[in-house]
Amino acid sequence: MSRLEKKWWFILVVSFMTALTTRYLLDAAGLPSLRSFQPAQFAVYLFCFFGVWRGFSFLGWLIALVVAPSLVSAAGPTPPSPHP
Repeated sequence: MSRLEKKWWFILVVSFMTALTTRYLLDAAGLPSLRSFQPAQFAVYLFCFFGVWRGFSFLGWLIALVVAPSLVSAAGPTPPSPHP
């Protein structure tokens, strides 16, 4: 997980977009709403949700890399060398 993916505002945006997209995809596929809660249906929802999440997360990372590279590629602390 990158530093960008740990920021609260990034998580909020990606979560919102993922939830809307997942609901749209499942409705378009003809699955009933989650209110009836079938275990297989919930598993399909989770697989779709996490797949779309990774897609939006990667897209956001690419956008941040172009717009503000310091958010993505800032050098962190270097580990100490094992050999002096």
